[in-house]
Amino acid sequence: MPRNNQPTLHSHFQLVLGSECLVTILTSIGFATLFFTGWILSISVHNIYNENCNERWIHLDTAELKSVLHANVYGEHIAVKTVVNHLHAHFMNDYPSKALSFSFHGGPGTGKTLITKILVNHLYKEGFKSQFVHMVVASRDFPHNQTTYQDKVKLRKLIEDKIKQCGQSIFIFDEADKLSPDLLNILKPYLDHHEHIDNIVYRKAIFIFLSNTAGPMLTQHMIDFWRDGKTRDEINLKDLEHIIEKSAVNSAGSGYYKSDLISHYLITAFVPFLPIEKEQVVHCIRHHLEAKGHFNTPINKIEEIAQQLHFYPNETDKMFSATGCKRVEEKVDYIMGEKDQS
Repeated sequence: MPRNNQPTLHSHFQLVLGSECLVTILTSIGFATLFFTGWILSISVHNIYNENCNERWIHLDTAELKSVLHANVYGEHIAVKTVVNHLHAHFMNDYPSKALSFSFHGGPGTGKTLITKILVNHLYKEGFKSQFVHMVVASRDFPHNQTTYQDKVKLRKLIEDKIKQCGQSIFIFDEADKLSPDLLNILKPYLDHHEHIDNIVYRKAIFIFLSNTAGPMLTQHMIDFWRDGKTRDEINLKDLEHIIEKSAVNSAGSGYYKSDLISHYLITAFVPFLPIEKEQVVHCIRHHLEAKGHFNTPINKIEEIAQQLHFYPNETDKMFSATGCKRVEEKVDYIMGEKDQS
């Protein structure tokens, strides 16, 4: 009788042991599945709420950008058209031949900074808070009279590290003319027609250089056009691009002086910002008035604000604003502040 029970007990023991192994295996699979699912979910949540280098966070809507620029930038039809067309071509090409590089030139208050702000806020969902937007201010970041080895390493490291992070990074160089030629030339390889440099692709990046260089020549050219009876809209990029390029490369003491970026034709477009006429200043005044809640302001009050600004070429022909739209907001505050107090 006991002998007959031995196989049965053994079988039960194997069955129990097998069940425990099965439970262990199933439990392990369950934990692994939960871990994998949690990992996938954490990645998805991270991609939703944390900025990434993809189309969800970096995107161009050409029609919308054009609309915003036309609504907020006054009198700079050449700049708006040039920037929009080149940006569109750059983003539509999955394999651009080189990085996109704009060189903005013009006097104070003509819209160089304004257009840059609009571009950044449109292209990058996080705007200037984006980890892919990088601002270099010459007088702050490279204040030395002579370019040092450390300066070159610093700039080279900035470009390379940020492009590794995101190939569609944008680099804005304010006061670019105050950078030394040696330092500006450091950028040449990154703007050139290379497939890659050490397996890093720079061709999708955007570089914007802001400069007052060529401002006086653009002003004189604009005055000559005006005296010849030509309207602002009759001027095109071809009329001015060569003037900017020639002025920039021949400006001794400027970062553009005999620059490799210019001599090797690595600037995609030299973008002229023309002196602002009184008509555009009036648009700026209305814009700031409405932004501050002053709607339907009478024309005599707008004229009073405009009279606070300096125009040239002379007292009789007050055609162009010396400061563009740059001081309009403070003059609006000054005049309307007096009105509110009375």
